[in-house]
Amino acid sequence: MRRRACGLSATVAAILFLGTACGEHDAPPLAKSESSLAAACSEWAEGTSYTAGQVVTYQGATYTARVAHTAHPGANWNPRDTTTLWQTGGSCGGGSTDGGTGGGTDAGTGTDAGTSTATPWAANTQYAVGDVVSYNGVKYQCIFAHTSGPGWEPPNVPSLWKVAPPDTGGGGPTTPFCAPAWVATKIYAKGKVVGYDSRAYRALADVHGIRPDDTVYNMWQLVGVPDAALCPVSIPNTIDYGQPSVVTGNERAGSVAPSGPIGAAHPVSGTGTGGTRGGIDPSKDPGGNHPGFDADTGARVSKLPPGTLPLQHNVYQLSAGQEIVEYLGDWAIYGRRFDFNKLPVKNVHRLVYGFAGICFPAAKNTQDPGFPTTAPAAVNRTCKQSNLPDGAMAVADFEAAFLRVLPGQTGGKVTGTEPMYDLDPKDVAGVFGVLYKLRQENPHLKLDLSVGGWTLSEGFPWMAYDPTRRKAFVDSVVRFLEQFDFDGIDIDWEYPGADGAVPGMSRPDDPQNYLQLLKELRAGMDWLSRKTGKQYRLSSAIAAIPSKLTLINWAETSKYLDRLYLMTYDFSGAWERQFSHHTPLLTNPNFKDAQGNTAPLSVDAAVRTLRQAGAPANKIMIGIANYHRAKAIKPGDITEYTHGLKGSSTFGDLNATGVGLVLGVAGVGSWEAGVLEGYDLYQNFLDKDLKPKNGYHLYTDKASNADYLVNPLGSFITLETPRTVALKAAYAKANGLAGVFGWQVEQDNGYNLNALNHVLGNALVSNLSDAKPQDQIAVCGENVTAAECAQLNQGIK
Repeated sequence: MRRRACGLSATVAAILFLGTACGEHDAPPLAKSESSLAAACSEWAEGTSYTAGQVVTYQGATYTARVAHTAHPGANWNPRDTTTLWQTGGSCGGGSTDGGTGGGTDAGTGTDAGTSTATPWAANTQYAVGDVVSYNGVKYQCIFAHTSGPGWEPPNVPSLWKVAPPDTGGGGPTTPFCAPAWVATKIYAKGKVVGYDSRAYRALADVHGIRPDDTVYNMWQLVGVPDAALCPVSIPNTIDYGQPSVVTGNERAGSVAPSGPIGAAHPVSGTGTGGTRGGIDPSKDPGGNHPGFDADTGARVSKLPPGTLPLQHNVYQLSAGQEIVEYLGDWAIYGRRFDFNKLPVKNVHRLVYGFAGICFPAAKNTQDPGFPTTAPAAVNRTCKQSNLPDGAMAVADFEAAFLRVLPGQTGGKVTGTEPMYDLDPKDVAGVFGVLYKLRQENPHLKLDLSVGGWTLSEGFPWMAYDPTRRKAFVDSVVRFLEQFDFDGIDIDWEYPGADGAVPGMSRPDDPQNYLQLLKELRAGMDWLSRKTGKQYRLSSAIAAIPSKLTLINWAETSKYLDRLYLMTYDFSGAWERQFSHHTPLLTNPNFKDAQGNTAPLSVDAAVRTLRQAGAPANKIMIGIANYHRAKAIKPGDITEYTHGLKGSSTFGDLNATGVGLVLGVAGVGSWEAGVLEGYDLYQNFLDKDLKPKNGYHLYTDKASNADYLVNPLGSFITLETPRTVALKAAYAKANGLAGVFGWQVEQDNGYNLNALNHVLGNALVSNLSDAKPQDQIAVCGENVTAAECAQLNQGIK
């Protein structure tokens, strides 16, 4: 039996014969002598066989083989990443090596391989728990009392020995790490670095509840010392970020490229082909009198998921001077089933993620004119879960952002209960995970986070006027940018000095507080740039209504903003009976305000107002709408079609106000009453050649240079077509603007973004669409002549 036991593996033999010597030394040793290994120390390579205890170098660090093995080609069993086969440290030619690099959460090893205070391991020797020996340049600590036998070298019997903490018998590694304090209740993934007892430890495997200094389970490796300066800032903190810098706009805005070719302008003719998709029949249902506001509350909408439809995005080379930015909404992963892996990132410079909100416990869950919303409550859940102070920033939908497993993902390491600012970007799934992947594959792509929006702006006045809450907000932005490695922050406050979704939310001092908030954000981002060496964009989505724009001192405020996203859409909708266009280039002379004056609501009017207020042209970006707004109407409601759209809907209860008015007048929609998303337009209302179908007719208002649809059945839809997108692109070039942005990217089937790239002058790389933008841009409504259409399009060049 003794001879048989001695022929077993060293680990099994050690377990069977603890406390004794084997006696018969016929089992071959599993490791070479220390001197021969030192002489043979070489760079690790695939395809090589290694013996237990053999020391190699890899990327400037030394490693010792735990067990004998062959590094099979293609397996990538490199010493740094394969801790089951290799342990950090080892001596080449007698010198000690420290493989640490430090300076980050996951960088470096920091293991002290010195052996000056440790006795060399020897066979036939009694060892007590805690004894420290050296073997092949590595120190080991005994974890089970025994008498050693030949072949029981420490790396071969992990049941008896563990790699000794580097400070055993001397000083430990001093490599600095960002090492947040260890928390007993947290699960730490392999590679995570924590701080414990003034030391930094890295998890050798996924670990929970085991102290970093534990000597039994050997789940942690001492790598250095904590250095708080390497970590993202805390929320809140007492850092003085200094004074803000004044930033410039798009320095290439004046570099104008010629448009791609445009077809001969002509009015639309003929009827579109194709049937219907979705839950309503547009040939029979014009909308109106909806039981609820959206698909979840009973609205009669198509519920057409864009994730089930083919996309028509070409691929372009981004060389033009004007920028292209697209906003996205993370809620598209739910009913719409949009696959964010299919975002047309090669055709845009930046994506702006919507939305985060403000930790505002008193936020209302009902918004003007009385519709319920869950968004503020969702933000406050994240705030509570993350133990954030009032005024801090938090994402609105934790699940969509970090947790939901999306196509192409195998799942992250997020459980859904973690504080937001404890997450590691490498661990997340969700839309953030997709965006990180897309940016890695497309290095030109930048990622920004938008805070606020229509439903989440209520907290801005409350936060911005209070210095303590404002500081917490700025601290959270600085923390977010560094921790989540985003490229910028967008402030979508709707609106400073004027009410938005919640009546009574604004304050008289909003304009001053808006300016102060932006200055402090700019200072915080400048401070972070000095720390990381990376430049961060600060933008703001701003009203395009002149009465709201003039509340702000733009000459001063614009100094601290890289971009101003002028929201040139939603000028008209189901909240009013009067007809006009929701995103026109030029003002409709027949659209009147409450005093009977022409309402200056258009791209041109907004840009002129902003420029006259002192905002630089090369910071201004104008918006295109990848959605359309619809109203239910009656015959005769439209009294002028061509020279300034005119009339009012008489559909439904004429005495209705508030919710009753909106639900009564709102027309056809995709997921929200009266809001038709772009992909739905080309399934049910127009074909790829802009030919209308299901009883609709395409018209062009010459005064506004805007397109719209009318169905005599009783439906009106104000549109953003490839032609009107092209007009905006040409306007941006002609006026030296920074560029054009779109809301929202997932609502566009590709036609709008293709038209935008085409006219800005970005070269076509791959023609993947079923329609050519030059042909779509050439189409006007049936009510104008070819000559008139050509004149309307003459600025596209």
